[in-house]
Amino acid sequence: MIRCKGFVCGCGHSGTTLIATILASHADVFLPFEETNVFFKWAPLALYRYSKLKQAAIGAGKSVLLEKTPRHIRRVDRIRRLVPGAKFVMPVRDGRDTVASLTRRLGDATESLDRWISDNTLVLAERGTTDVLIYRYEDLVDDPEATIEKICTFLGLSFDQSLLDYHRSPQRWFTLDAQPQHAALRNQQVNQPIYDGRGRWKTELGQQELMELTEGRGKSLMQAFGYL
Repeated sequence: MIRCKGFVCGCGHSGTTLIATILASHADVFLPFEETNVFFKWAPLALYRYSKLKQAAIGAGKSVLLEKTPRHIRRVDRIRRLVPGAKFVMPVRDGRDTVASLTRRLGDATESLDRWISDNTLVLAERGTTDVLIYRYEDLVDDPEATIEKICTFLGLSFDQSLLDYHRSPQRWFTLDAQPQHAALRNQQVNQPIYDGRGRWKTELGQQELMELTEGRGKSLMQAFGYL
C-alpha cells in the first residue's frame, strides 16, 4: 500500500534532481529516474500512467512513491485533484545562480530569467500551504542533515544518516542521446556528494540579468526567498 505520494517540482536547476536522488536512496521510497511529465497529459491517460507508477512501487515493496518533474510546478492544482493527499517538495535557489546555470544549458539568458521568475512566482504562491514544503538549496548545502531530516519528516519518512551517502549508489537520470555533454555533466553532478554550487553568477551572469534580479522584475522574489 502506498501511504505517501510526493512530487518534487519547481524551477529547473534549483536542486530538484539532487533532492530526488537523495530521497530515492531511502529504503521505503520508489522514485522513477526520469521526468515523467505525466500530469501534462489528458486526465485519463495521466491517471493510467500514474497508476502504473503506483503498481511498480507496490511491486518493489515500497510504501512511498515520489516523482520528480520540475515543470509539474505548473500542474500543482491538477495533481491535487487527481491524486488526493499528494505532497509537494519545492526547492528554491538564488536566482542569480539558477539563471546562470539555465543559460549555460539553454543558451538564452532572457528565457532563463523568465523561467526563474515564472516558476518561482508559482512556488511563492504555495508558501504556507500544508501540503507543500519549500526549502532553499543553499540551506541544504549548509546543513544537509537538518534539511533532509525536515523533508523526511514532511513525507512521513524516517531519517537515517545513510541518506547522505546516496552517491555511493550512482543513478543515471539523463540519457546521452539528445544532449550528450549536458547529460554527462548532470549525471556526474548528481552522483557526487552534495556540492556547493553557490556564487557561479559572479563570473557567468550577464549584467542585464543581474539587474533584473536585484532591481527589476525578479527583485521581489529574491527578497521573498531571502536572497536580497
